[in-house]
Amino acid sequence: MDFLLFKPIVLAFFCLNITTQLAIAQPDIQKARQTPINAELYYNLVTDNAYMITHYFPNWGGNSMLITLEKIEAVLIDTPYDGIATKALLDWIRKTFGELKLHAIVTGFHQDNLGGNEVLIENEIPVYGLQLTTQLVKSKGEEFKQVLLESVKNNDKEEYYRRYSNLNLIPPNRTFDLEKGESKVIEISNEKFEFFYPGESHTVDNSVVYMHNSRVLFGGCMIRALSDNRPGYIKYANMKEWPLSIELVMKHYPNPKIIIPGHGFEGDFQLLQHTVDILYEWNSTNEME
Repeated sequence: MDFLLFKPIVLAFFCLNITTQLAIAQPDIQKARQTPINAELYYNLVTDNAYMITHYFPNWGGNSMLITLEKIEAVLIDTPYDGIATKALLDWIRKTFGELKLHAIVTGFHQDNLGGNEVLIENEIPVYGLQLTTQLVKSKGEEFKQVLLESVKNNDKEEYYRRYSNLNLIPPNRTFDLEKGESKVIEISNEKFEFFYPGESHTVDNSVVYMHNSRVLFGGCMIRALSDNRPGYIKYANMKEWPLSIELVMKHYPNPKIIIPGHGFEGDFQLLQHTVDILYEWNSTNEME
């Protein structure tokens, strides 16, 4: 089996649409317990200094995370879907917390990981990530942008198509190489951010970030919320390796207090097992090529 599991476009969109339909009510439920920043961006406090930021665009909420630290610093893990939303988030951060020294970490090459990188880099914010992510942006970025455009071309609001048309997927500008099972600790202010690459999963490059002091694990798109019962969008997934990668995360971080998935509600360790169960069930009922 190839390391990349490239399903046909039809199957990829079928999976994406089914997952979206099953979750239609979920954004409204999630918004109800969050505070709005604007019409698209919402947040909720998950620890005394960690904010889960959710970007609803068009209706599928994608999670980022903002961690405020000592010495007037903060870290943003993953960005909203595009530059417009990311600029609005930066404006809110400055208005709410003052002029912080902001750092960013991105965990994959999709728009819900780094769609706002262009704005971050324009604002001289360092963006950390894998060299592998840079390679995928260069080799698959334009292809993936066409997937995004296809997903919104029939939406009633033309704004979605226009914004994805203007989207520039920009790689991180502070990169490092990691092999499967390796990690890099990025120490900022009073917190240690451990960037861990467990191997291929939702995408070839998806990684997780663990905050040692607060015991928060940002799982991103590798991890499914408890409200999900399917793998989601799998065009760039390695379905065979994905559950094995999560099992490696479980061994590496056996006691996280909070886990942030890429979409949906935050949770605890059971999110990891829940995702593994979804994947093994999916793999057992779908032919592995």
